[in-house]
Amino acid sequence: MQNGQFRVMQTVSDLEIGGAQEVVRTLAEHLAEIGCIPVVCAFKDGPLRKEIERKGIPVEVLPERRYSILAFPLFVWEMLWLRRALLEVVKKYQINVIQTHLLRSLDFLALTLRCRTKLLVFWTVQNANFTLREDHLPRHKWLLGPKRLAHRLLYRLAARWVNGFIAVSDEVRTAILEGIGPVEDKITVICNSVDLRRYQQPVDRAAIRRQLGLPANARVMAVVATFKKQKGHCYLVEAARSVVPQFPDLHILLIGDGELREALEAQTKASGLDGHIHFLGTRHDVPDLLGSSDYFVLPSLWEGLPMALVEAMATGLPVIATEVSGTKQVMVSGETGLLVPPGNVPRLQEAMVELLSEPARARAMGTAARHRVEAFFSAQKQVADHMTLFRREWNRSE
Repeated sequence: MQNGQFRVMQTVSDLEIGGAQEVVRTLAEHLAEIGCIPVVCAFKDGPLRKEIERKGIPVEVLPERRYSILAFPLFVWEMLWLRRALLEVVKKYQINVIQTHLLRSLDFLALTLRCRTKLLVFWTVQNANFTLREDHLPRHKWLLGPKRLAHRLLYRLAARWVNGFIAVSDEVRTAILEGIGPVEDKITVICNSVDLRRYQQPVDRAAIRRQLGLPANARVMAVVATFKKQKGHCYLVEAARSVVPQFPDLHILLIGDGELREALEAQTKASGLDGHIHFLGTRHDVPDLLGSSDYFVLPSLWEGLPMALVEAMATGLPVIATEVSGTKQVMVSGETGLLVPPGNVPRLQEAMVELLSEPARARAMGTAARHRVEAFFSAQKQVADHMTLFRREWNRSE
């Protein structure tokens, strides 16, 4: 089958601003550029829909799930209804390949479609901590253990029929083996990557800083991450308490939003950092904001392969990141930035001071970061790796 004959549906939980959603957008756009026919399917609408449709890529939004397995009759009815809706989308666009992102239980729903049509199904695992966590069950925490066991067994059984797992980093591959079992022959590592064109455009740094109300001589450190426990913002705010007095021209941009925003704003105010930490909310001009910054920091407690980190490196920023899954694969500590242990405020402070104290070294790290992304994490390479996988599995199925 040639490129133009592949009809690939990227299926994601929602179309909000986020790393996995950015992967979906990038894959869809670049699959179209090489002659494939991409479709995006989600179970909740969001701001990325218009941006994807603007590229001429069709987007289908199905209703999000409402019922847990505790409401058993309604749960079964809903699953059957969603399966029918998914099948209609597959038939409408004559889909050959379904690639899922962030679906969990709905992964299995997509897999059942193989019974009705010739179809390849790949599950993308975006996070090393991909098994069920407490935050996935806000109301019924007693179900965590049984559901985690059930998911493990279901994934192990379903691994016989799924065409493959796509792990976004080597450590995610390891996490799949530990969380599901011996499915080595089903896993392909394809790193998340970025469209370099979006992050290497010239920007008017002075104008953007004026719009943000920043001093002309400010040293700007950016963070792009949802405000949730995983991303570790609270450790950065704590670290900034001792760093800002040493570097009063430091300003930190928190780009994103989420459930912990009020708590972080309160922590910032209590730390006396109101004038130095800026909450920008969800933004659609992230490439411009990164282009007007001097440094990037990502204090996550766990990751898969963080898109925000790759985007910052593509922009040419020196980066500070925690030594968690994916970050060690993307960056080289001491060469493209600095790695610190997760949740370690003193080490994060030291890294911030080190980069702020040596601007020439920081600029050299930023240049090295950009070159590393160009060599290993371009969207063109990511799509080429996907196409190699799709062709191989399609030929096996014939």
